[in-house]
Amino acid sequence: MEQRKQLERQIIAKAMKDESFRKLLLEDPKFTLEQEAGMKLPASVNIKILEEDAQTFYLVLPGKINPETEDELTEAELMQVSGGQQEILMFPPESTQNFYGCGG
Repeated sequence: MEQRKQLERQIIAKAMKDESFRKLLLEDPKFTLEQEAGMKLPASVNIKILEEDAQTFYLVLPGKINPETEDELTEAELMQVSGGQQEILMFPPESTQNFYGCGG
């Protein structure tokens, strides 16, 4: 989890400084994140980048957990535990820059 947060901060900081990177991230987030992270994400993974403005605030909720199966691992989690799959990285909206102290 800490590796993910570190990568998120890195992506957000770069997008705040580099307008061409920011544009690529908004236009083709999956490709851009794969290039930045140096890894290929599974085809089934969707990446959405949202850009906040003064009138809009985005809050990203984690996926719902079924109380009946919360102790069970998903197929993806089982693959990770067995070493059969790389970690899937999800990114919050760029607007979290304020939470990381990278903007106003």
